[in-house]
Amino acid sequence: MDQQTVTKLHELIQQGEKLTPEGGHEFSGYNAKMQSQYLMWRKSCLDTIAKIGEKANPHREKITKDENGAYFYQSSAQLILEMMKQSLVLAEIEAKKSVPPKAAPAPAPVPKVEPVVPPEVPVKPAPQPAPAPVKQEAPKAAPAPPPVQAAAPTVAPPVSKEDSISKKQVLVLSSSESALQNQLSNLLKEMGIDGVTFQRGSSPDAIVGFLEKYPTVKYAYYLYNPDDINSAMFELGYLIGKVGSNRVCCIHKKDDAPPKGIPGIAYKEIVVKLEEISFSLIKDLKAAGYTVTF
Repeated sequence: MDQQTVTKLHELIQQGEKLTPEGGHEFSGYNAKMQSQYLMWRKSCLDTIAKIGEKANPHREKITKDENGAYFYQSSAQLILEMMKQSLVLAEIEAKKSVPPKAAPAPAPVPKVEPVVPPEVPVKPAPQPAPAPVKQEAPKAAPAPPPVQAAAPTVAPPVSKEDSISKKQVLVLSSSESALQNQLSNLLKEMGIDGVTFQRGSSPDAIVGFLEKYPTVKYAYYLYNPDDINSAMFELGYLIGKVGSNRVCCIHKKDDAPPKGIPGIAYKEIVVKLEEISFSLIKDLKAAGYTVTF
């Protein structure tokens, strides 16, 4: 066991003590703003515990078997902290075993005695002739100060390329290509906005890597269907943490109502086609700062 693993455990425990969720175990108190930070911290904790070895496997299993471990609740965070502290004890014990015994100290060197040299008799230097007087020159006139230039006019900083792109793109998350997804893509294109589509497939945590590619986009659509019931709470909460509150719109059909309870999500219900809520979508995009050219 190396000392780096022990140091990493100390750092992760300090980070976990600073992650304080708002509210309790109910969905209404779910802390979506820090959901992404919590997930990254939880993954680092699991990876570090795995480096300790088989003795720490029970601690790691307690974290992975927590039913609410993927959501930032107080109970889940406290469970991880407790397992990290117990794992730290194991890691410190293993680290002490791997340290080799210290070698006996080397004998002190015998000081070297230098021979005594008698001091030299100083020789009086010969007198030097007095220096010739230096002819002083007349002081030069100070140079004239440079002319004062007028201040250049203040120019507003240009809009960065990333800010420009973020005002023209929105995220569209869907489990598979559907008629609803095509309708939304066509509507966004007519409004002059590019819909960046993501289909999660069989990996529910692929959303994490996808959103890292678009850090400046600040609005997202979530197209819900009944097959998304197991991952909807996690993905919606993660979206809130990335793009912000009141910037995520969950669109679903009337008979396929998604699980609700996360604050900051706008739920839009349709019966047949997306045209039923098109004016509402335009209004929300304008409120979020997007320029709609319809």
